[in-house]
Order: sequence, then C-alpha cells, then structure tokens
Amino acid sequence: MKRVSTYSITIALAAGFLAACAGGAGTNTVEIRPVGNEMRYETTEFSVKAGEQVRLVFVNTATTAAMHHNVVILTDPTAVERVGIAALTASASDYIPEDDAIFAYTAVAAPGETVEVTFTAPTEPGDYTFICTYPGHYLLMQGVMRVTA
Repeated sequence: MKRVSTYSITIALAAGFLAACAGGAGTNTVEIRPVGNEMRYETTEFSVKAGEQVRLVFVNTATTAAMHHNVVILTDPTAVERVGIAALTASASDYIPEDDAIFAYTAVAAPGETVEVTFTAPTEPGDYTFICTYPGHYLLMQGVMRVTA
C-alpha cells in the first residue's frame, strides 16, 4: 500500500479548499464513454473555450476484457495515422508514443475503470482530433474537441 505524507494531504486539502472557494471557476468537466463493447466513442464531439481548464474523464463502460481504451488529443489532425501506428509498439508507455502532436491524454482504462486528465485547452481556436491509441483502435475511435474563442 502506498503511503501518503501528511504534507501531501495538507497540500491536496488546501488546493481543494481554494478550488471550492473559487467555485471551480473555469473548469469544464467532459465525460467520454465507449459505445458498449464497440470500438467507438459515445461522445464524438465536445466544445471547450480557448485557454480554459478542462477535466476530461473517460469512463470505460465496456465489459469485454479486450476493450481497453484511452483518449489522446492531438494538435495536428494529419497525425492520426502516424500516432496510431506508433502506439502499436508503445506498450511500455501505456500506448502513448513519443510524438509532438500529442497534446493531452488519459491512461488506458480496462473495462469498468475510470481515468482522467486535467489540462488547459489550447489558446488557438479550432478542431482538435482525439483518438484511442490502444492497438488498432484509432481507426474507429475518433472524435473532435472543438476549441472556441
């Protein structure tokens, strides 16, 4: 069992208190799920404001053991295939290859697991493709994060 220091708990509580006092201002929570045991996202598009704090939660509702998934946001829509293919050999890094086009990502979630990542949305409005980089899934599991001004 991992031990957590009193200092870490104090910092976490203080951060939570400050966020509560601020009313969670500026944080946009987005939840994404797969379509059952298919290699498809239920949510294929979501919008955020440029520069806002985003909490992306991926809930893997799949029940088939092979349906591991993640969410990887790219800055370059032409990088989908390159990143998807590179992910095939990136098992040591949770199927996240080294690539400058990767903007933000969640860990891979097994069926029944929930993973999340918090990031600041790009300041440049536009459409940012997101994919699943679990081997082979990028071909079907794609969506768009729309960043608005």
